[in-house]
Order: sequence, then C-alpha cells, then structure tokens
Amino acid sequence: MSLKDAISEVSEGFDGVLGVSIKHLDTGENAGIRGRSIFPTASVFKVPVIVEYFRQKDAGKLNPDEVHYLTDADKVPGSGILKELTEGMPVTYRDLLHLMMMVSDNTATDLIAAKVGFDNVNEAMRSLGLRKTSVTRYCREILFDLVGINDLGIEEMTLDVFKEAAESGEYVGSWSLGVEDNDVSTPDEMTKLLGLIVDEKAASRGSCDEILTIMGKCQTGTYRIPKYLPGKAVVLQRKTGSLPGIRNDVGVVTIKATGEKYAITCFTKEANDVYAAEEAIAQVSLKAYEYITG
Repeated sequence: MSLKDAISEVSEGFDGVLGVSIKHLDTGENAGIRGRSIFPTASVFKVPVIVEYFRQKDAGKLNPDEVHYLTDADKVPGSGILKELTEGMPVTYRDLLHLMMMVSDNTATDLIAAKVGFDNVNEAMRSLGLRKTSVTRYCREILFDLVGINDLGIEEMTLDVFKEAAESGEYVGSWSLGVEDNDVSTPDEMTKLLGLIVDEKAASRGSCDEILTIMGKCQTGTYRIPKYLPGKAVVLQRKTGSLPGIRNDVGVVTIKATGEKYAITCFTKEANDVYAAEEAIAQVSLKAYEYITG
C-alpha cells in the first residue's frame, strides 16, 4: 500500500475535513490529501511569525534579549501563562518566542506579531514561495470573534470583556473558523516552510537551528503527531493549533537510527468531534512513520 492510500483511508473515515502533506526531506518523496486546499491555521500561524522574527534578527533589526515589561493590556485570553502573571514583570523577546511555541502562549504571540508586523510576515512568505499562506489576525481578534465580539477596537478587547462574553459557552465565530480574512495556509505550503527551515533557507543557518530547537520543546497536542510514535526513536519539532472544530499539528520528524527527516502537516476543519480529529492526525502520523521506516 502506498503512503497516499494509507492516509486516504484515514481521511475517508473522518467526520470533517482533513488536509495532509508529508514530504521525505532526504529523498523528496511526498504524499498528501487536499494539499493545496486552504485551511484556518489556528496557532500554526506562529510558525510563519517566528520565521519572520528570526529573519529580522538576522538583518540586525531585532534583539531577542530586548526586555518587554508586561502590562494588563497585553494579556490575551486562551492558551498560555502570561495572562495570569503580574503586571510589570520583565520578559525578554527570547522568552516570548519560547512561550509562543512551547505552550502556544497567546499573549506572547501577539507581542511578537506586533513587533514583526503582519505585512512583513506575509512578504517573507511570498519571498519563500508560499502564495496562499496569510497572517492577518492577532490571537486576541480570533478569540473575541469566537465569542461574538468583532466590533471593538483591539485595545478594548480586555480579559474582563472576554470573560463576560464567554460565559454563554457558545463559540460560533463569524470569520474565525473560516478561510476568509483569517490566518490561513495549505498543507503543502506549511510542509514547504518546514522543509525550508530544515534546509536553512527560511533564515540564516543559526536562526533556522534555533527555530527547530524551540519547536522541539513543544508541550501541546500530545495525542496528535506524537501519540503512536516511539518516543525514544524519533526527534519531534512541532507546532499545534486548536479552535472549535479545528485541530492542527505540523512538524519535522527525525528518525534517530538513520537520521532521515520528514515534514508532516495535518490540518482539520469542520470536525464534529475534535477528539476524533486528533485521532485522525495520530493515525496519519503513524502511517507516515511506518511507511518511511519500511
């Protein structure tokens, strides 16, 4: 059975939309389903953001050791720990980068995104050949849209306002779960970006190495790509994304015994059961590993 056939079987049994792109980074062999289709990235958009941060660092425009003093206005709902910490706490941009990728901290992400600028992120993606990948929305905007608030200025989107709106428990969103005016990519483009990082073409060699090191500390989505992989036999460098009906996971898998690497992108949307979406990603990941290890 080919890898394409194996992952297609997973897709056929999934109650939702699954997009996959897998590429062996040594041989170039690839397989996918809906590889060119556009999906909401959720927090996977943080991969293009960290790439642009390090590109600006390489150009001497940014200093990861610069200190930011946390304010209550900085704090963003959803994942992360900074929103729980004391106003005035000093944090370096290097630490913000780690928080953004390790625990998907939304406050850290929005601070980094504001620093680098969406236009610069998108220009960088175009220069790397990614035509459909677009980053236009802060985490704060996505989360407020989910609870039905999309008519406030971003400075008015405070934690207290969000908590009050979220009490209904209804997460619907007018645009935040779709592909219009949202942070989006395709499976093929995200896999391409991962390959460019591994090949040290997305930024300088040192910066690409640092991006992968940070991604190797990911603490989220343990029931997705890593679930069925033999932990001691592989090195994983990943980033996840989650929204209602959406579970995403992208990353680079290195097989320790051979040094082989492959990039894998799994996007889902319109999932009636997000646990089933995670299981679909886990099954695709297992099929890829079994195929590549022979």
